[in-house]
Amino acid sequence: MKLYYYINTGHRVGLDRLRRSAPVIAALTEAGLDVTMLTNDFRAGEYAKERFGIRKYVSVDVVRNIANIATPGDALVFDSEEENRAMWNEMAEYFKAFVRISDDPDDFVSAGEGLVSSVKEGEGILHTDIVAPEYFEPSEHGKGFWYFWGDDDYERKLTALAEAFEKTGISLLEGYYFFMQYGDELAERFASVEESEHYDEILKGADRFFTSSPQSALEALAADSNPVFIPKPGTSGHWKNKMESYGIPVAEAFTKEAIRPFLEEVVVPGRKVLRKDAACAVARYIKDKLS
Repeated sequence: MKLYYYINTGHRVGLDRLRRSAPVIAALTEAGLDVTMLTNDFRAGEYAKERFGIRKYVSVDVVRNIANIATPGDALVFDSEEENRAMWNEMAEYFKAFVRISDDPDDFVSAGEGLVSSVKEGEGILHTDIVAPEYFEPSEHGKGFWYFWGDDDYERKLTALAEAFEKTGISLLEGYYFFMQYGDELAERFASVEESEHYDEILKGADRFFTSSPQSALEALAADSNPVFIPKPGTSGHWKNKMESYGIPVAEAFTKEAIRPFLEEVVVPGRKVLRKDAACAVARYIKDKLS
């Protein structure tokens, strides 16, 4: 039996799901399972190889093509909100084992599937937030204030919002899928701009890490980089609740007035504690579903 791990990635959805799934795949591989990562585009697979050391990956352009690669005797982990309940039920019937990773507060477990949820608790559900263990390791700070929109901005929404950062001393960390020269377009609004390849170095070393990526906010929390979450327009309200549950402050809007208080205030997160072993816990949950 092979285990396939599908992750919704790409220039329109970013890499948040990949960043949390990669350490789970590493833990599953270390446990002796034959895992192949499935992504929506080749670049995401290349990133996973370079950043996380994941060697086995295949690109699938649409979800239904997974069945062209996997067989009914295989297992599938599905980190995506794509398709619908009917499709998920078909997957649960088709594969020997089927586990979904979900951020939907209204989600529930259907027959024949497992569910790992970042927001929902209940019988048969593993409720946890996944952050790679390395972010919990001590790191040296002093790199100043940084902002990370996320890995994707296909519609260039940040250009209309970036004025909020002008003359604040906040620098921009580019996203992996940013267009060529997009950072140059935004440069006049930020103190400086760094390419995405410096993501880990900057996130771990920031004195304050402003971000609109929920996953990056959690990683910055683990790294003691004083995260501040700035929701993108249209972001679901449950992410604000998630941040507040961890003590991560939320800037309510892309305005200088909303951001300025966090340039002076000492942020002390910690109402709820992230689990350093979450990736291993999810790997054990998945492995149990295979037996």
